[in-house]
Amino acid sequence: MTKCIIRILVLSIILVPPIVKAQIKKIGVPFITNYNPKTYKAASENWDVLQDSKGMMFFANHFGIMQFDGVRWSIVTQPENKSMVRSLAIDKKDKMYVGAQGDFGYAIQLPNGQYQYTSLVKLLPESARNFGDVVHTVIRNNEVIFFSYEEIFIYKNNKIKVIKSNVKFDDFFEVNKEIYVLDNAKGLLQLKNNALTAITNSDQYAGMKIRKIFQTKNGLLLLSQKNGLFTFKDNQLKPFVTEADNVLKQNQISTGIQLSDGYFGIGTRQSGLIVIDGSGHLIQHINKQMGLQNDYVTNLKVDKEGNLWVTLKEGISLIQISSPLSRVLDTSNSETKIYCSQIYQDKLYIATDNGLFWMDWLSYKNGKHENANFQHVSGMSENVWNIGVFGSSLLAFEKNGIFEVSGNSAKLLAKTDGAWKGILVPNHPDLLIVGGYNGMYLLKKINNSWVYQNKIKGFEESSRVIETDKNGDFWIAHGYKGIYKIQFNKTFDAVSKVEFYNQKNGFPSSLFLNTFKIDNQILFGTTKGVYKQDSHSKKMIPEPVFKKYLGMENHIRLLKSDNQDNIWYVSGENTGKITKNPNGSFEVEELPFRKLRYLYVPGFENIQTTASGDVFFGTQDGLIHYNTIKNKQYQTKYKALISEVKCIFPKDSLLFSSRFDVLPNKTKEACEEISNVLSHSHNALHFSFSSLFYDEADATKYEYWLEGFEPKWSEYSLQTEKEYTNLPENEYVFHVRAKNIYDVVSEEAVFRFEVLPPWYRTIWAYILYLILYSVVIYFIIRYQKSLAERDRQQLILNQEKELLRSRAELNEQRLTLEQENMAIVRENLQTTINLKNAKVASNTVNLIHLNEILLSIKELIGQMDKKNDPNVNFSLLTKINKLIDHELQGDKHWNEFEEIFNQLHDNFMQRMKTTYPELTPRDMRLCAYLRMNFNTKEIAPLLGISVRGVEDTRYRIRKKLQLPSDANITEFILNF
Repeated sequence: MTKCIIRILVLSIILVPPIVKAQIKKIGVPFITNYNPKTYKAASENWDVLQDSKGMMFFANHFGIMQFDGVRWSIVTQPENKSMVRSLAIDKKDKMYVGAQGDFGYAIQLPNGQYQYTSLVKLLPESARNFGDVVHTVIRNNEVIFFSYEEIFIYKNNKIKVIKSNVKFDDFFEVNKEIYVLDNAKGLLQLKNNALTAITNSDQYAGMKIRKIFQTKNGLLLLSQKNGLFTFKDNQLKPFVTEADNVLKQNQISTGIQLSDGYFGIGTRQSGLIVIDGSGHLIQHINKQMGLQNDYVTNLKVDKEGNLWVTLKEGISLIQISSPLSRVLDTSNSETKIYCSQIYQDKLYIATDNGLFWMDWLSYKNGKHENANFQHVSGMSENVWNIGVFGSSLLAFEKNGIFEVSGNSAKLLAKTDGAWKGILVPNHPDLLIVGGYNGMYLLKKINNSWVYQNKIKGFEESSRVIETDKNGDFWIAHGYKGIYKIQFNKTFDAVSKVEFYNQKNGFPSSLFLNTFKIDNQILFGTTKGVYKQDSHSKKMIPEPVFKKYLGMENHIRLLKSDNQDNIWYVSGENTGKITKNPNGSFEVEELPFRKLRYLYVPGFENIQTTASGDVFFGTQDGLIHYNTIKNKQYQTKYKALISEVKCIFPKDSLLFSSRFDVLPNKTKEACEEISNVLSHSHNALHFSFSSLFYDEADATKYEYWLEGFEPKWSEYSLQTEKEYTNLPENEYVFHVRAKNIYDVVSEEAVFRFEVLPPWYRTIWAYILYLILYSVVIYFIIRYQKSLAERDRQQLILNQEKELLRSRAELNEQRLTLEQENMAIVRENLQTTINLKNAKVASNTVNLIHLNEILLSIKELIGQMDKKNDPNVNFSLLTKINKLIDHELQGDKHWNEFEEIFNQLHDNFMQRMKTTYPELTPRDMRLCAYLRMNFNTKEIAPLLGISVRGVEDTRYRIRKKLQLPSDANITEFILNF
């Protein structure tokens, strides 16, 4: 039994269509992004769409194959005859097969990014080349089928099989890997073994103009152009009645798509897109009034993210059918900024800046959008700030006062200077406190109707944000001042006590404070997280649970609980839901609400929940609905893409690009030769990049890194281009990554290139430099040698000149020295001669005088001999002695000597007398003899004294000259 149950479950999982990202919501209109011809800059008509393995989108456009990479549109190639492209198909290797007008072939991407188209028409015989539009291209197994109204072409092994029609074919279908062809004359045919064979009762399909066939669990579903839908089962063709029959039959079906959740998308010529379920119930009708830019749908394609691409006669639309968010729209779209929403008595009310509106919510929820329009509630046409159900009444709070709403009209309850919000008094369900622009007002319920009582005294501040706690106290948040805690008197007509809290009481700031009531507890939203009041210190402290899950860095703009005890919040730019798990932990969900970033009215963020699970977000872009049952995969992989690389100089010199117009004349061989090795003159590059993620593509951020030039990745930004200039020679790798609105980071894209050094730093330049250097060195050496030789010769010449000059100088010095020596010798000789002369003169004088004395003595001795008388002799001897004594003591001869001596010795005697006046004449004589360099023995007889007497005289002279004992008196006399 258990095995049987398991088998049944497995089969049910396999056979039942899974609820995946392609499921489309019934409530509201999915988000639509329109791309018009001005945006993609090509022809308005688009006929087909496909996505390659990387995620790139391609469109069959009147101008050729058009590509969209999430940021940029471009025509990548054209058929050889420049005709419009009508159909596309792609194989596992991203080889695109193209059906055009009068042409078909394939396109492949070259290494430089270009797509090259190759026509296959040349394989046809001349008789088969006259055909029109190839409206279908299908790849099946190892063959490609091109379908035109005149002929069918089967391409296999570089050969083409041609199947012609006797009349004309009407359409072509691929159903569960089987090929069917609708022939205008023969009806529905099946293509097998390269031949067309009629199916059972095939002729009943002739003229039906079938536009699509789907395989379903109830057989085949046929979409006819003008007669609606049919089912084919057990060889029976029956009409398939749907809730959209009138629209389908009146507006002509053009195409269709089977969605993976069992829904069918049907494109029409005059009324846009219709979505039905397998039972024929209308799920969506999206036309021009609902946001589609054109009502003529030519083709449909679901991409890897579950988005539905709609090609139109004019433009392209992207419908985000996989999103759990949708816009609540009607044909008038009269609402603008939404400040609040409320479901009351099965009606949906929205408070806007243009008044209050309502619609039949049950009809809208059941898919009857065309009969569900927002209607204006009369009586209010200005800003309606809030609406709420109090008891059994719906009250609206407007710029001009307080209104009670009934149906499509409103009654003024109290004209006040602006009313923000109403709140019931705890334990007093008949009392309503209304916060106004300048204080508060009291309303009381009398006879089941609210009646204005009075303005409450004692408080005049703006009271837009107001809540009550379990003690009955009122908390009012003033966005620019702080938080007020209010207590009323017993009659609630006056304020009895006011407590004020701001940054001084623990808040991170006094600005942008909010107050909320969660689980019967008063919490405060600040610019730095959620706070609460400490029951003991009365200080404001961070709330621990919200601190853990929301952090302390974001501005908490809204907290609100729903009927399932979930907590909805707006924190910073993010909207989210906190769900409490059975184990007490919490789970935070933010990804489904990333689309709401920047859509709220600042300061008036509002989320409305219902018991049935509907969630409404009031935004600047209308009312947005969220379905909690709807699942979408957010963590899907996708790729970043380098769209184009070009050198800035010379201008727009492209290295990589898929744009068809940039290298229109390049052959395949030339394109493949393009290298990423760049000369130094091309060292300024411009990179364009994108990501192949199309859900809110404008919100995708990018980071990049030029490896070899930058140390790390850049910060994430919305920038999709980057330039680098003056890159030095090196090998580089440009990296780029994307991060989508759901914070999923893409696969990395890289572009490798090399910048060569400038010509003057290449290897050939260095070789040339080496050769030039060697030549220069050679000539320098030669020049140096010549200079050295010349310097050597000059040096030799200079040395010879110097030698001659030195010899001349030496000769001159020698002559001078000889002359000086001769002069000295002559002077010395003269001095010697003078001394000798002096001696000679002195000796001569002395000799003469001595001769005279001897003659006198001779005479006296002669007289002694003649007289021979002793007395006479004695007398004569006495005279002789006196004569001798007189001569010895006389100065006559000395004076003559002194005069001659002074002439010879520069007045020596005069100078000695002047310098040393103590010297006696005898002393002067001794000095004179010493000057003449006589020794003691020679001096003694000249002075007539003994040698001992000479020594004594020398000693006396030394003392008079004051000479030290070790001084030589002779040297002193000679040098004086």
